[in-house]
Amino acid sequence: MLKRLKKVVLASPLLKVTSFNSLSVVIKMITGLGVSKITALFLGPQGVALIGNFRNFLNIAHNFSAGGLERAVVKYTAENAENPVQKKAFISSLLGIGLLVCLVVGIFIYFSSSYLNQLLFFDRDYTLVIQILAFILPLHVLNVYVIAMLKAFENFNKIIKVHIIGHIINLLVFACLVYYFDLEGALITLIILPSILVFFTLYYFKEHWSIFKLFSWRAIESSMLKNFSHYALMTLISSISFPLVFLGIRNTIITELSEEAAGYWEAVNRIASYYLMFVLSILNLFILPKLVKAKDNAAFKAIVFSFYKQIIPLYAIGLVLVFFIKKQLLLLVYTAEFLPAENLFLYQILGDFFRIITLVMVYQFHAKRMTFSFILTDLFLALSLYICSTWYIDKIGLEGAVFGHFITYVAYFVLILMYFRKVFVYPLFRKTP
Repeated sequence: MLKRLKKVVLASPLLKVTSFNSLSVVIKMITGLGVSKITALFLGPQGVALIGNFRNFLNIAHNFSAGGLERAVVKYTAENAENPVQKKAFISSLLGIGLLVCLVVGIFIYFSSSYLNQLLFFDRDYTLVIQILAFILPLHVLNVYVIAMLKAFENFNKIIKVHIIGHIINLLVFACLVYYFDLEGALITLIILPSILVFFTLYYFKEHWSIFKLFSWRAIESSMLKNFSHYALMTLISSISFPLVFLGIRNTIITELSEEAAGYWEAVNRIASYYLMFVLSILNLFILPKLVKAKDNAAFKAIVFSFYKQIIPLYAIGLVLVFFIKKQLLLLVYTAEFLPAENLFLYQILGDFFRIITLVMVYQFHAKRMTFSFILTDLFLALSLYICSTWYIDKIGLEGAVFGHFITYVAYFVLILMYFRKVFVYPLFRKTP
């Protein structure tokens, strides 16, 4: 049986990539749990909260510097592979704009480091870490662009190998630096990891190194920059607004309650990211390609309902299990110091249920390039999440953060359902003959 299964997997490129990707996801989860455990043991809830702040800041810095162009890189690398003129214009425009944006963002980060330090770490001084980031940011962006090009060339196994290497290096470097340098070591790990990984990425990209020789300032085209702007608009709004929202919620918890309370909230968010990882991978690998190929509303509806019937029951059972073993999870991933976070699981889990049943419909925006609809609904989600969470934190304390999460995703579900009412709602009221 196992030999037959292995033969089937090896005969299918898609199954080979999927199985290899599953290995990467498992390694990411294991190393992520290791990082969380080390953070809990050495840094406590306060450290978890402040690392969460720095992660959100890094996401914003990365997304600004890369211009939100990852999908554009995939598209234009693949499209212009056989067109030397357009390929040169694309590479020149990409690297030119990337270099200039990195320079601007790096200068801003360096000269704003004191203000950013106060925003992220309050009375602690990690200004030097922020200043180091300003100098090595171009390496982060280069890593993003090269990974995107590997996707365009369909070198999926190489991408997954880089991810696996990254997960393992992250755990090892994080453990060493936290042991010797405490919280500062954790922050340094976050900024140097992409800089280390870029060398592995470039190694796997070596057969395409000649592409960088195409760069010329004179070959930059305004039409290509205009094309980039469409991708940047759609990506940047989402990829920047949510880190800002989480940073705002976490700082509200710190100022109104305590750093420990922010650490409990962050701990529950991290655990949620682990169980969401599998469902989101299914959406990206299987549902999105099906939606791209769907020709009409009937096909779209069938895909959504198929997901609801096949995946949601298993997902719901998993969420119920998480709720009943929440204490054991906190002790496994963190320490007994994090047990007050038990009270946050109910509304976090309920909100995550509505999040997934909504996202399967939202992926239609990506599949059909419904940019304006995506931007409006995403802004609604981000603003609602911040307003609801901070409002309820003020009213009922820490549980208000997860209650706001739940209320927001229920409202988001209703909004998306009404947007696609012609597909899902109107048919319910049609009279059958």
